[in-house]
Amino acid sequence: MRRQIFTARELAIWSALSLLLILSLSLILTPAWGDETWRDPSFKFSGLRKVFLLPVSADLRTVDSDVMPRSRQVGDLEDWSVSGLQSAMKKNKPIVKSYNGLLKDMAFIYGEGTGAEDVYKRAVDMGYQAAVELVVTQEFKVEHVPERTWTRTVYKDVDVFDKRGRKTGSIRIPEEVTEVSPAHDVDYLSTRCLARLYDMADPHGEHKAAVSRSVYREYQGGPVLKVVENVVKAAMKELVK
Repeated sequence: MRRQIFTARELAIWSALSLLLILSLSLILTPAWGDETWRDPSFKFSGLRKVFLLPVSADLRTVDSDVMPRSRQVGDLEDWSVSGLQSAMKKNKPIVKSYNGLLKDMAFIYGEGTGAEDVYKRAVDMGYQAAVELVVTQEFKVEHVPERTWTRTVYKDVDVFDKRGRKTGSIRIPEEVTEVSPAHDVDYLSTRCLARLYDMADPHGEHKAAVSRSVYREYQGGPVLKVVENVVKAAMKELVK
């Protein structure tokens, strides 16, 4: 068995297969859409040893994201997903593969010609028990903050003089001060990661969503993409609780 060396043409073919896979998800997978948090009580994580990621879907809207090449976005998201899932499932010591990593393994084992419709069957044949789907989105939300008026007490020192006009000391007296915060709009960047785990060993051959989790964060400052990384890893942790 010889190792495959991927040419530009072959990589283009794999990219096309990835697109076909995404388009076929609605037909091949039957997820439990709707609820942001859902889990099949009969699904057990204890025996989960081999998992692969479906192509990550990302719609990042931040300035940091816009200047980052799309290829790096996808690569970073896959790396964060793999490491996050491995960390969350460390007791199982799982094998976790990115989608591109899985395709390369299939090319090594089966040779060329793996179509989107064959990925799931071959993944099961290779011992994979679950597939994980990630959808990462960002959006800017605007919150209108109305005008606000309040009073507070301040203290100021007042000089005290005698009858001859000589300063004899000072006293502190309270004074009410009114302050106004004008109406204004505040932009919030929200990042959401929806993660779903599909059971590949369904006895009826239907790859049903066994777990669905959604993690949401508002931007609190610092590197924006670090927020994305934290959300993805948090979603992986929530997924296997």
